[in-house]
Amino acid sequence: MAKIGVILCNCFGEIGNTVNLESIRERIASDPSVDFVSIRESLCQPGDSAAVHALVRERGIGKVLLGACSPYGRMEIVRLGLAKEGVDARTVRAVDLREGCAWIHGKDPGGATRKAANQLDMELALLQNMQDSRDVAIAVRREALVIGAGPAGLSAACGLARMGIRVHLVDRGTAPGGLLNVVTKVYPTELSGPEKLKPLVEMTGSNPLIRFYGKTKVASVKGYAGDFKVTLTGPEGSAALRVGAVVLATGARLLFPQGLYGYGKTKNVITQMEMERQLATGKAACKTAVFIQCVGARCAERPYCSTICCPMSLKNAMRILDEVPGSKAVILHRDIMTPGSVLEAFYRKALHRGVQFIRFDADRPPEIRGDGQVSGVEVFDVLSGVTRSIETDLLVLSTPLVADPESAALARMLEIPVDKHGFIAEVYPVHPVETRNDGVFICGTARWPASSDQAIAQGEAAAVKTASFLGTGTVSALSLSRVPGIKLGHAQADAEACTGCGNCVAVCPYEACKLQRVGQRSVSRVIKVRCKACGSCASVCPNGAMQIPEQNYRVTGAMIRRAFREVR
Repeated sequence: MAKIGVILCNCFGEIGNTVNLESIRERIASDPSVDFVSIRESLCQPGDSAAVHALVRERGIGKVLLGACSPYGRMEIVRLGLAKEGVDARTVRAVDLREGCAWIHGKDPGGATRKAANQLDMELALLQNMQDSRDVAIAVRREALVIGAGPAGLSAACGLARMGIRVHLVDRGTAPGGLLNVVTKVYPTELSGPEKLKPLVEMTGSNPLIRFYGKTKVASVKGYAGDFKVTLTGPEGSAALRVGAVVLATGARLLFPQGLYGYGKTKNVITQMEMERQLATGKAACKTAVFIQCVGARCAERPYCSTICCPMSLKNAMRILDEVPGSKAVILHRDIMTPGSVLEAFYRKALHRGVQFIRFDADRPPEIRGDGQVSGVEVFDVLSGVTRSIETDLLVLSTPLVADPESAALARMLEIPVDKHGFIAEVYPVHPVETRNDGVFICGTARWPASSDQAIAQGEAAAVKTASFLGTGTVSALSLSRVPGIKLGHAQADAEACTGCGNCVAVCPYEACKLQRVGQRSVSRVIKVRCKACGSCASVCPNGAMQIPEQNYRVTGAMIRRAFREVR
């Protein structure tokens, strides 16, 4: 059995002042499987990682147990360094002694020490009993599929092409640009939407590494990270692609508020996007334009803020004042959301330009009047405590961005979840462009409402992440089967114990379990590159034929016995 080294971090007293590290050292050092226990002042300062790596190398350690801070932060630096020393990443375990023990139990040093010791004991038992998993090296295709040619998709495609990666850019529209194509001016600049995207669009058309597929949809995606098999349907029929990674930049759509404030029944009630079209064609003639914010947003059905609505209203209100002499613009709002110094300055510019602002309460929304068309708005001004009556000949509704149904369909195809609002969910908030499915990345409004600048920045981030993944040449199947902070092995099927019941096939969310004929019977087989070690198969196997190396009965039993060895 590989020798185990245990390294405990004092964290300059953040741990050691509460947790009795010396007593834990004596407890663990008595275990015959442990080669050494070292207490260090820190593990994350310059030179610390190198010293740890040297110690592991000199002692010929094959498994390492770390007791330090959160395994999701600086411990990754130590993990990566140990991997370079030849230590399997799966055999490097980490226990949170700082946040999970010392900090949370700061007033109970004894309890903190017992908790730390028990957690270290359990991880030690895991290392002692874990089984080896045979790795599979997957050849990564150095091509990417980007779905959606809005600001985020264009940014991702161009970023990948600049890094020498061939890109297949797919969009259901005839031309790249998305919703930004109909935006007359992008706040707070004087550029129109097409002008803002012009450099990206020109690169898309001129770079030989980018192929654009217009009026095309993704019919199916099969395979796994590094080798996705994609079928496209477009004007020229079906096309088959094989790519190493997929970037979802499918965007979102604006809500059409049917029935709210007379929308859909009266001609002078329009949305912000319809206002954009009127401004573009010079048909936005009006004496008074009233903008109502948060229509269909920040409510029970959609409690979120889209962030773009307020800047759009500021921009369009000022354009009406500029282009229609003698006109008036009034914005009715619950709050004006203009985060950042640039947008705050934009808001102040609207104030100085003469845009009027009236704040209303969500429980007392504005009311319209008029027969056939809206002629006025009644609104209770919460700041003055007075009900105001405003005559108007144009009512503009600011509606939120909502998830595009196409995004949800693609998410199901790629086996990644969507949130309760239908937006594609990132794997963790600290990894905003990564998804649960390795090799699949997200950016732009497909993941959450965003401005054009934010979407472009996210596209660049997705390009970097995608290029990093594709640049590896090969990817380890073990690295694809992961949980937070830990690289697990894939499920293993015992052909002799398997009865071919098919329970594992039915419950596997990744289609990693298949039945195959062996002689006169069917037995389960695990497709390692698809397996994420979720444990679903093992939980429903009636014969214990399906096992996860770090989650099998033997390992779990050993961990429990170790944790309660003092309880008789």
